[in-house]
Amino acid sequence: MTYHFIDHTADIGIRIVSGDVRGLFEEAARALVDIMGARSNEGPNHIRISIEGLDQSDVLVRWLQEILYRVEVEDLRISHVEVLDVNPQGLTALVAGTNDPTELLEEIKAVTYHNLEIVEVDNHVETTIIFDI
Repeated sequence: MTYHFIDHTADIGIRIVSGDVRGLFEEAARALVDIMGARSNEGPNHIRISIEGLDQSDVLVRWLQEILYRVEVEDLRISHVEVLDVNPQGLTALVAGTNDPTELLEEIKAVTYHNLEIVEVDNHVETTIIFDI
């Protein structure tokens, strides 16, 4: 599993590669948290998150929007993300972290659908995600 930045005018783009869809969704959440500067070493709060979507790409965007919401509105700083179940219609995950109103490194306005597609290549899955900043 890994992610890396890609060039994108005026926004932040990342490319994620993982051995499976579950790992892809976990790595996408970690990337978002890292970009925002919302990672924590502590995780006393455990939150179960359930997302529904129209298809796998929609589930990914809604999942990341939920993480974005929790970080910005609830001041959640995340130490651990575990996707328990993911399918084309939804996701269930556990997120651990702590509430901490420290300033974020980067403000992200939205997770976009711009050219978003989850593809299977050889023995892994990959996607590109664009964050509106």
